[in-house]
Amino acid sequence: MTHKALLEMLTRQGLPFVVIGGTAMRLYNSPRLTHDIDIAIRTLDVDTVIELMYQHGYVLVCEVDEQSVRIVPEAAQARSWTASSQAGSLSFILFPVGSLEGKSASYISLPFSQVNVNSQVDFLFELSLPVLRLLQHARRIDMGDFTFAIPGIEDLIQLKQQRSDRSPVDDDDVRFLQKLLADRKES
Repeated sequence: MTHKALLEMLTRQGLPFVVIGGTAMRLYNSPRLTHDIDIAIRTLDVDTVIELMYQHGYVLVCEVDEQSVRIVPEAAQARSWTASSQAGSLSFILFPVGSLEGKSASYISLPFSQVNVNSQVDFLFELSLPVLRLLQHARRIDMGDFTFAIPGIEDLIQLKQQRSDRSPVDDDDVRFLQKLLADRKES
């Protein structure tokens, strides 16, 4: 499923969401490249998102090490893992459903060679800014058939600055956004 198809599916479901991270940066003309997509959702929509992702061939990634990833093969197990893990985000990858047939384990370990990293979708639901606030200040992106939201520049800066796992890339993004904001104020 393409990112566009994913966003269209979430929109059709009526779920409030905001595209954040590298994709939002690209939509502000940042030179940064990204292969995954990060989507902010409300906590109360987590179970619905899990069901939708499994219905469309995605599986939850529950652990990553140097050589492999562990996935959760069924949606019910993913909901259970999410409730017990107290995670504030969920990562999914596209994985052929037929590949899981006959596997009844709670978790399945896969070597990286079997993982399509370009299909990664991260849903974040415990952010420093609530999704409904992000939507209030959002920039709307028109895709013709549907629209979706990315955070306003100030909110995106705040999200980047308040990340607990902040990286040098996040610092570069903040500088880019601050310059963009300053340039817009001068205009």
